[in-house]
Amino acid sequence: MSAARDLECGFEFPARTFSVTKADQERKLNCSGIDPALYGDQLEIAMLGLPTLEVLMTCGIPILGGVHLSQRFHQLEPFHLEEPITAAGRILEINPHPRGCILRCQFTYSRADGIVCVEAERSGITPIGAREPSYKIPRPDESIEGFSEIMRRTLVPDQTADYSSEAGNLIHSDPDVAKEHGFRAPIAAGLMGIHFYREALERAYRPKSFDLEVWFRRPMFWDDTLSLVAREEDGRIAAMHLLCSNGKPASNCVVHAV
Repeated sequence: MSAARDLECGFEFPARTFSVTKADQERKLNCSGIDPALYGDQLEIAMLGLPTLEVLMTCGIPILGGVHLSQRFHQLEPFHLEEPITAAGRILEINPHPRGCILRCQFTYSRADGIVCVEAERSGITPIGAREPSYKIPRPDESIEGFSEIMRRTLVPDQTADYSSEAGNLIHSDPDVAKEHGFRAPIAAGLMGIHFYREALERAYRPKSFDLEVWFRRPMFWDDTLSLVAREEDGRIAAMHLLCSNGKPASNCVVHAV
């Protein structure tokens, strides 16, 4: 299938059914420095990231050279590990970008009985399309005034590389490929950042439902020491930033509901 020729607004991706094994989640969380026991037999939301990429790749949308811009996950109720999950999605918008185009897609994830447990939106630059000047990409304020550190973690290169081993994007594991793309070292997958935001909510509230939205701003290098800072409103976490070693946000997170 030629993605550049056939993809358009309203295009519906073929539904895909998959499951996340306990071993897969444990490996991903261990690579991120997170104790898998925190979630027991429940699926951690960022584990939906790779199956979603596989839906895109099946339709000819390349991953290498792409940039994940934002991700929103609204969990209505948790999935369990090993249970079948069906992902269905469609393209909401295709906007111009000098490196190809920006795809904004919507997905739902449902149980075998058809009950939707998670709704999501994803936007990213993909290296297909007309390569035209882009519109301004809306993003939240990066100010850290009123934010306090609630977590600190140093990435481990081997674990960062292993986290993305099945994705096929060598920018996460090969120093030479990273340098070809202008980075000093391989970069961590943006989904690792979602693991950290989700961990913060889990430790604070143990929520069954939540709605968080993340914007990816700068690379997290595979040896960065990251600081997660949060701001509360009415006694609840309302926003977070994940700061790189240089103090600048690698990503921003707005917690719409928890």
